[in-house]
Amino acid sequence: MIPRIIHFCWYGRGAYSETIQKCIKSWETLLPDYEIIRWDESNTPFDSMPFLKVLYKQKRWAFIADYMRLYAIFRHGGIYFDTDVEVIRTFDGLLGEKAFIGFQTEIGVSKFPFNTAVIGCEKGNGFIELCLQETEKLQRMKYHPMAAPVVSTEVLMNKYGVDTYKTQRLKDVLLLEKDYFYPFSWTETFDESCITPNTLAIHWWEDSWGNKKKNIAYYWRSLSRKIERTPLILASRLAYAFGNRKSFFLYPLHHHLRRH
Repeated sequence: MIPRIIHFCWYGRGAYSETIQKCIKSWETLLPDYEIIRWDESNTPFDSMPFLKVLYKQKRWAFIADYMRLYAIFRHGGIYFDTDVEVIRTFDGLLGEKAFIGFQTEIGVSKFPFNTAVIGCEKGNGFIELCLQETEKLQRMKYHPMAAPVVSTEVLMNKYGVDTYKTQRLKDVLLLEKDYFYPFSWTETFDESCITPNTLAIHWWEDSWGNKKKNIAYYWRSLSRKIERTPLILASRLAYAFGNRKSFFLYPLHHHLRRH
């Protein structure tokens, strides 16, 4: 059973935009019996995760949130919302699931068909644990902050064998078609006709911590930069192979989860 807890992240101590205020109000109005937990500078375990400290110094708020959303729901259970997610119907019908996540596009339309702007699970869910482990592996091998859609897609397509766009239940996670949480994409203009009887929330693609176009472009540019980082990647792998597991960029992110 997924507990009635809403998690969201807010770093940088900035003011909420009108859109964010509207979205948070929708949670409070339509999910009035849900506890709301805000993850920010006051309760994020920076001391036990040095890579988060570095990201914070670089003001890369979105990458901190990409990891912390998984950390929060794995440790506590509940539902994570990006701050630009507006709830339009209750989520109570999903609380009986072990975990859920939504498609943001059909398979083949984009490299990363899943999004984690809305994601929920029971405490200690296996799918989310795999996502945390994948984050650790990718961080270690590539010395590069990994976005949550990249990680979730990697786990679902390579470990769960997802190859079909449809609402489906696989092991310990329910996959929901895009109209549930992402009725329109970041390349489209919102129109009310995109709302279906399935739609529980609308992701407004506001990109609260930066310029959306720049950040989307960053994900694609980062793929080409892998070639430029080859020497660093090789050094990272050699260091890991020879036991240098305590250096900054090899620091195991996942081990601390079992100690709290």
